[in-house]
Amino acid sequence: MNQFKFKDKSAHICIHSRQNAFKRFSNLWPGTFNKLTQSLAILLLIVSFAWAGDQKAPAKLQVNRTMVTNFFKSLIIPGWGQWSNGHKVRSVAFVTAEIASIYGYQVNYGDGESLETTFKLYADEHWDYQVWSLNDDGETACGNLRTHQMPTIGDIDGDGLDDPLKDHHFYENIGKYPEFSCGWDDYIDGGIGYDYDEDDTKNKAEYIDMRTRSNQLYRYAQVSGTLVMVNHLISAFDAALGTDITTFESTNYTGKVYINPLNALNSIALEVKF
Repeated sequence: MNQFKFKDKSAHICIHSRQNAFKRFSNLWPGTFNKLTQSLAILLLIVSFAWAGDQKAPAKLQVNRTMVTNFFKSLIIPGWGQWSNGHKVRSVAFVTAEIASIYGYQVNYGDGESLETTFKLYADEHWDYQVWSLNDDGETACGNLRTHQMPTIGDIDGDGLDDPLKDHHFYENIGKYPEFSCGWDDYIDGGIGYDYDEDDTKNKAEYIDMRTRSNQLYRYAQVSGTLVMVNHLISAFDAALGTDITTFESTNYTGKVYINPLNALNSIALEVKF
């Protein structure tokens, strides 16, 4: 036990002595460590450059007129460049995708537009601005706090009363917010204490359903339109990279990491060579 304590104490004295020697060395040569670090970094940098010089140049993709021509062919008409390359099956696939996407856009947009016309006519028939305005005091309407405006455009039908501006916001508001519910012709006002359920307004519920389906069809059309653009881009790059004349200078694959020891955090690069 005493022997163990003696060894532990000796080790502590030895470590303490080395720490003191380290401090004295640092005080005698304050710039030595910085110089040594810089020298080591420069040496590593030279070795890195020397190693890089032994490597072959990265592969380069040879771009020629045929490749560019096929790119723009398929960019204009998907599948055209593939057909020129002799890739008939891929050409038919891109053309089919193009036709399907355009058809999907036209059908969904047309149906959405038709349903939009239907729900607007339905709202014009079953929602009355004059009836609603009788329940509007500027702060509340239909027993609910006013949170949205109802702009008017003056008397356009010659009845001596202002008419609402029937824009996108108008058709959205009358079906979305309870402050406009009393404008529907089947609105039920049970008086004070009546727990009114907006679903009791069947005309409003029918209107919301038509408007929701119309918006959904417009979203489907938007997706189809996006697919048209994506199909053009994919077809263009596929036609260019699939050109028979396109070759690489080398078929060897090697990897390498470059590290700048002077600034390792901001100067690390990975290079893959072909």
